[in-house]
Amino acid sequence: MMEIIQNIIFAIPSSVWVAFICVVGAYIWGTWPYRQLKNLGIPGPKPTAFFGNLLDMKKKGVFKLDPELLSKYGDVVSFYMGRYPGVIVADPEMIKQIMVKDFSVFTNRSNLQPGDKIAADMVLRARDEKWKFLRTILSPNFTSKKMRQMVPLVHTALSTLEKNCETKSKSGEQVDINALFGGYTMDVIASTSFGIEVDSQNDPNNPFVQNAMKTIRTDRFRFIFLLSFICNPLFKLFVRSTYLFNSVVSSRKFLINFCRMLLADRKEKKILDSNDLLQMMINTQEAPNASKETNRIGDAEQKISKPTDTSFKRRKMTDQEIVAQCFIFFLAGYETTASTLSFMAHSLSLNPDIQKKLTQEIKDILGDELPDYDNIQKLPYLDQCMSETLRKYPIATRVIRHTSRDITIKNWQIPKDTEVIIPIYGLHHNPKYWPDPQKFDPERFSPEAQEKHTPFTYLPFGGGPRICIGMRLAQMELKMAMVQILRKFKFVPCEKTEDEIVFNNSPLLTPQNGITLKIEKI
Repeated sequence: MMEIIQNIIFAIPSSVWVAFICVVGAYIWGTWPYRQLKNLGIPGPKPTAFFGNLLDMKKKGVFKLDPELLSKYGDVVSFYMGRYPGVIVADPEMIKQIMVKDFSVFTNRSNLQPGDKIAADMVLRARDEKWKFLRTILSPNFTSKKMRQMVPLVHTALSTLEKNCETKSKSGEQVDINALFGGYTMDVIASTSFGIEVDSQNDPNNPFVQNAMKTIRTDRFRFIFLLSFICNPLFKLFVRSTYLFNSVVSSRKFLINFCRMLLADRKEKKILDSNDLLQMMINTQEAPNASKETNRIGDAEQKISKPTDTSFKRRKMTDQEIVAQCFIFFLAGYETTASTLSFMAHSLSLNPDIQKKLTQEIKDILGDELPDYDNIQKLPYLDQCMSETLRKYPIATRVIRHTSRDITIKNWQIPKDTEVIIPIYGLHHNPKYWPDPQKFDPERFSPEAQEKHTPFTYLPFGGGPRICIGMRLAQMELKMAMVQILRKFKFVPCEKTEDEIVFNNSPLLTPQNGITLKIEKI
């Protein structure tokens, strides 16, 4: 018998044995990490070799997957991003500890997808002491005083938006609301970040607009980024050797070079009285600000301490850091605000009583007064409608933090180098905290209702010291647009209006079929 087995073994070509060994070795390599969280008793779905649980996310989308996982496994769920361990945490007390109490352990965002030097200098992706330095320097540029200075820049874009609404209402046409608000938010970001007027609402073929759109909307390349979760070196090699990304890369280079040109031009002309973010950052090169930033979310107060690394002390922002912030402010602020405005318009169109109540509040309190940073604070129902929109439609469906050391939270062991996932969409649609979560109900955010909210179950801008730095600007931009429109027009559903919006299966919450409404004069 042994002789027969030996003969069979030796009869198989060596090339077949090599292939077999390679396949088995690759499979072991691709599945080996999956024991780690299971051994710690963290429940979760079975991961697929190499891909972990990413294929489930790609198939269902976070907005479907996370509520399913939380319902099946509880508030702590294992989730592998390729070969990298992740833990979904939906327990509010644990989230508070992660985002605030033990922030020093969870300071950094996930860094699984590699970026270039520009990306590493963006406050969104910066790590450790560099992030502390950038955040401390940038925070004074987003104070109430700075927002007031930006109001005239927003008014210019609002004027064009109102004229376009007038045109749409007269024609009676069905309106792509996302495109309408996309032009507005692009104009606002271009003026408040760069101090330029691109008039994308009337000139969508502007080179700046065209290259910006190519950089932002890269859905067709998303499948390639799965490689970064499977094998980072392979991903880098692929990106460097392929021509697939040429259009995106060239558009990105165009925008970065555009920012560099603006920076050089601004310095040469020595313009000092501009109120855009670019000029504010240039001013920090003259007098860096080492103040502390305080943010509030729920009942928690967080402070960002001064950088401790001496290499970041008493230095100014570099030109590259300024360019990097301009770039990320644009990317982070354009489509997110446009989508939120679109979701809010859709919700108001399907709830005419709510829209009527909001319109009446605007007329009673502001009349014909132009919206600005101060007077929009006098509109509590507008704030409730905005908050409910952000609850039902959180653009960032997840927030991820990287664990810098082993830590135990409420008897759950989380190993070093684990990606901790805060499921924002899952939290916002958990009936335990938000009864009938699919219903659009601004009364959830009345003063009386807010007193009963469970802290850290509402996180549209994140939480803790890494809360979105542009939150004030985004809220001001959104509220001013709604005031200017609703005092003269109303949103009305049409044939193409979906009762329930169908979303793309992507990390950001975006409508698959767009949002189509009619705009009618009141």
